Amino acid sequence: MNPNEILVKATKLLIQLVTNPNYKNELLAKAPPVLWFGNSNSSRPKIVTIGANPSRSEFLDKLIKKDSPHKKSVYEKKYLAHKRFYHLSENESYESIINSKNLQDKIISSYDNYFNLNPYTKWFGSNKDTSYSVEGVLRGMGSSYYDNDSKYSAIHIDLFPYPTISDYTKIKSQIDTDILKQPTNQEVFQSLLEYLDPKFILIFGITNLKTFSNLYSIDLSNPTKFKNKKASCNLWKISYQNWKGIGLSVNLGNPRGFDSVGLNELGKSLLKG
Repeated sequence: MNPNEILVKATKLLIQLVTNPNYKNELLAKAPPVLWFGNSNSSRPKIVTIGANPSRSEFLDKLIKKDSPHKKSVYEKKYLAHKRFYHLSENESYESIINSKNLQDKIISSYDNYFNLNPYTKWFGSNKDTSYSVEGVLRGMGSSYYDNDSKYSAIHIDLFPYPTISDYTKIKSQIDTDILKQPTNQEVFQSLLEYLDPKFILIFGITNLKTFSNLYSIDLSNPTKFKNKKASCNLWKISYQNWKGIGLSVNLGNPRGFDSVGLNELGKSLLKG
């Protein structure tokens, strides 16, 4: 399946979600599916990192809470002026994505150029040798989200490729029940891995790892431990179809207890297997 076809399939699922009252107020009208973060056209072998779902910060500058007679919170959404991804215009809808290859190509180009435009460095890390967060571990593995001379090119994908107003952990049980086990969502995820064809996959955060293991029957019974002077985490060897990798108990987007040196050391240990 080519990337345009994957995007169309993911968009059709998004259209279904909008009709579900559990998600109607969670989804962003200007946000297309976010299938990946990073340059899928890189000639270097790829490491794919796997998380939960895109942050609302990928599209929104802020949420302004408004008074409402109803119990549910109502927000005014202020979108980013300096965009990270393609934003649908007032004249574009989810249906427009399905019907326009030109629009599909613009959205896909924004995936590929994410780390050249305005990346969410607070979560992914910056283009520095001493970077923190996910990039800090990737540098230890000889990899990077950024276009540089590293051995491996890193790309990020999510189990649920749609940004939501609420934090993922607050609506996880609903998503697990309604969406992640749906064949369409699993086809999108599978097709993404086939398209990106990574040399190695890295799943981080114990919540994401357990979700992945439940969906794809991964054995998490025998972890090993990484430990340095300041922090520690559990590691699991992952094998999913043709792809092998590592699962981490620590959430690399917010790796509490680790500093940049410790993250680099963790990355080096992962590279050794």
